Amino acid sequence: MKQLRQQGFTLIEMLVVAPIVILAIGAFLTVIISMTGEVIASRASNVLSYNVQDALNRIEQDVKLSATFLASNNVKIDAGNAQGYNDDTTNFANVGSSGGPALILNMIATTGNPLSTTSGFVYLKDKPNACATAQGVNTPLTYNVVYFIKDDVLWRRTLMPSNYTDTNYRCADPWQQPSCSPTYMEAQTGPVFCKTNDVKLIEGVAASGFSLQYYSGAGNSTANGTANSTSASPEDRASALVSSTTLSVAINAKQNAGGREVERTASLRVSRLETNASGIAVLTSDTVPAAPTITATEKPGARATFTWPSVSGATGYTFEYNVNGGAWQTVFTNQNTRTATVGAPANEDIINARVTAINSAGSSSPATKSLQTPLWETFDLQNYWYNYQNTYSTAQYTKTKDGMVVVKGLLSRVGTPVANETIATLPEGYRPSGTLIFGTSIASNVTGRVDVYSDGRVAANVTSPSWTSLETIRFVPDGRYTRTALPLLAGWTNYASPYSPASYLIDNSGRYVLQGLIVPGTITNGTIISSTASGLVRPEGYQHHATRSSGFAHIGFERQPATGAGVLLAKGDGSGYVSVNSIYYPYTYTNWTNLSLVNGWVNYAAGTYSSAQFTKSSSDNMVYLKGLIGSGTATAGTVITTLPVGSRPKERILYTNASGGGYGRVDILSNGQVTIQAGVNSWFSLDGIIFKAEQ
Repeated sequence: MKQLRQQGFTLIEMLVVAPIVILAIGAFLTVIISMTGEVIASRASNVLSYNVQDALNRIEQDVKLSATFLASNNVKIDAGNAQGYNDDTTNFANVGSSGGPALILNMIATTGNPLSTTSGFVYLKDKPNACATAQGVNTPLTYNVVYFIKDDVLWRRTLMPSNYTDTNYRCADPWQQPSCSPTYMEAQTGPVFCKTNDVKLIEGVAASGFSLQYYSGAGNSTANGTANSTSASPEDRASALVSSTTLSVAINAKQNAGGREVERTASLRVSRLETNASGIAVLTSDTVPAAPTITATEKPGARATFTWPSVSGATGYTFEYNVNGGAWQTVFTNQNTRTATVGAPANEDIINARVTAINSAGSSSPATKSLQTPLWETFDLQNYWYNYQNTYSTAQYTKTKDGMVVVKGLLSRVGTPVANETIATLPEGYRPSGTLIFGTSIASNVTGRVDVYSDGRVAANVTSPSWTSLETIRFVPDGRYTRTALPLLAGWTNYASPYSPASYLIDNSGRYVLQGLIVPGTITNGTIISSTASGLVRPEGYQHHATRSSGFAHIGFERQPATGAGVLLAKGDGSGYVSVNSIYYPYTYTNWTNLSLVNGWVNYAAGTYSSAQFTKSSSDNMVYLKGLIGSGTATAGTVITTLPVGSRPKERILYTNASGGGYGRVDILSNGQVTIQAGVNSWFSLDGIIFKAEQ
């Protein structure tokens, strides 16, 4: 039988076939790999082409909307906002090492997407118009767009001014937002100035692969060599760029993909649409503003209002003031406010003001203005009240250097007075903390009453419309001095609110100033109402001060007797209430001048009662009279004494006093004559008379 042939390859056959198969497989793999690399490279090439074209499209869009080309960013890069080339404050340059070559564009901020027809420009406040008025001539808010190369990558960055969110700086919110490098943004853990990442446009672009040429017009074929010359000064490059309206840009990008180098080059020529907008770059680069021009207007209450017009280029103002050359006090800093009202502690004080205008470039030199507040301020009379006649003072008020509010004036009323009717109103700072009652003189030489309320109202409670004096209103508002409550004895108590409780203070001239309304306890003459144990210091001699109760009343201030420690004494009159609004000097005060009494008037029991003397405070020119006198001629108009020049009122004043245990009246004339107008000569008190010396 024939032997069957064995199937399969022999060893020799395998040795022959295997290499052929391996070569075939290798050839096949080579074909596959080649085809894959080609696909990868082709795909990378397409992506690169797209990115290059997309970058050019973005550049074209930005150039068309730009105001001008720049040699360096004109948006100031402040420390901490990381918008500089090296994520710091390094400025960009269109040539050189700081991102150069770079395309730096000055752009106008818009209220929305600049490609939208509903978007408008964002204008700066008060440059020169307010936001509420026509803004078309105002300087617009500008920002920078920078195309630059870093680490062989073409980036697009948006630079915004550091105060772009400040509503005092611009009239609307800008749509644009600042950007920083992704590396910087990822490293931050808290709030940062930048709101978004830079746009990464193309990888594989070397500095030599980003070519920029500038032309003076769309039809011009000769590039401006100065605009991007590395040997030209920044100033010359800036000037050349401002005059250029057209850009030619070429991008060459190289990348490795699928084992192959992919390279794409494309170019673009584009012109700015607004060829006259180049000046905007200069307008928005702030220069230090000029100093404002200030005007001053007097206001009631020793105040002044300072105003100034808008200063071109200023985004805010700082206002400071001092009084009489003292330390400067800042009212506000870098605010878009052009008026300020400030006050002085006293009338006749000088208020000095200074204002600086501010913008991003710095502060102007300070503009100054001074206003001296008037000695007297005129009341705005109400409810048919009017000034009596020229020989008497008109209704006015002031506050002295020691803080005492002084009122003067003789008034009349048309028609019958109404109880508690408002005559006028004192301004803030000239008001008591609680209602004060002052006894006064009215027609036919009888007593009347004037109340001063905590809201400043001066109200009359009088029976006759003929005339009413305001000369007894003197008090010190709370706040400047420490006020001490006056402990009351012998059944006397404080009257209920809103009337001020009994208290006293000591002013800078050493005067004891008492105020308050109290309810009588024991009214027997000589009863101690409050004593030295309360902190009061006795006067130099026994004094009688006119005051007010349900009718006329008076109170005593006693020198410390051997039998007790009395100071404030009852005098046997008063019902329902007694006002203790009084002023006196303590016995330790020695700067007194004797009054030369005439027409038979002499000191009453000298050594026991206060002697006829006067003094004038050097700090606030308030003349103070004291003394108990008697025996003289009591006919109305009789001269008692004459005050020297320098211690006289400007007009005739009418003061209420105590005489013979009842009502009296003293008039002091502008020639210094002190005259009796009502009272008796058994005894006549000059105690507590106080007025402002004006001549």
